[in-house]
Amino acid sequence: MDEQQVIHREGGVAALRDSAFESSTSGLALMDLDFVILDVNAMFASSMGMQRDELVGRQAFEVFVENPQQSDDAPARAMRRSLERVISTGQRDVLHVHRYDIPHPTEDGVFVERYWSPVNIPVFQDGVLVALLQQVEDVTDHREDLVRILEYLKEPSAATSAEAGRRFVHYATTAMAHSSLYQSAQREVEQLQEALISRGVIDQAKGILMGRYRCTGDEAFDRLRKMSNDSNVRIHDVARALVYQVSPATAEVPGN
Repeated sequence: MDEQQVIHREGGVAALRDSAFESSTSGLALMDLDFVILDVNAMFASSMGMQRDELVGRQAFEVFVENPQQSDDAPARAMRRSLERVISTGQRDVLHVHRYDIPHPTEDGVFVERYWSPVNIPVFQDGVLVALLQQVEDVTDHREDLVRILEYLKEPSAATSAEAGRRFVHYATTAMAHSSLYQSAQREVEQLQEALISRGVIDQAKGILMGRYRCTGDEAFDRLRKMSNDSNVRIHDVARALVYQVSPATAEVPGN
């Protein structure tokens, strides 16, 4: 008996999908468009310290009330906005590191501090959005590494060289190698590397223009922007061309 016959005999692809949902190592919760929980898998229930029947049929934000000590962070509001973006755009929405404390399973009024990496995903049927699938990873144990990565991404004084970008990629991927968020972290640092290279080239081009025209950094950037608009070429590419033009023939332009 071949594989397709086995699948058909045991209930078909639909049953297989149900089994995959239940056996996923990520927490999965299916909600309607009013955020009422339709189903959860075992991992989701376990992560929340609750039983499935305590979740299904209830409005998500009534189950997961905010920790009063976390109210300034408005975690429920941020999560609701993410879900609403999925409804309005039909696109998945990612919250890379999101603190959302959960009620203690046995002590009323007590909350357990938790950090999550939620992905909110649209579910379509015949082209119509009918539900929302939330995939969550409990990243509490990896929080320090993740926060370090994301804070570096926000740091305005981060190094601008391509080499610095490569070193950071190595650091971040090593730190996250054993995390379920490896792919997400890798995408983040790849974007950082591209931004660092681009910013480095633009800074070099600004320096060239400042020396050439005896102008300020802001004025030099305005010149770059005008050159970009006039030529209909991205400002990064204009900057690269300018750096290449004044560099020795053997010099390497960052990004090559």
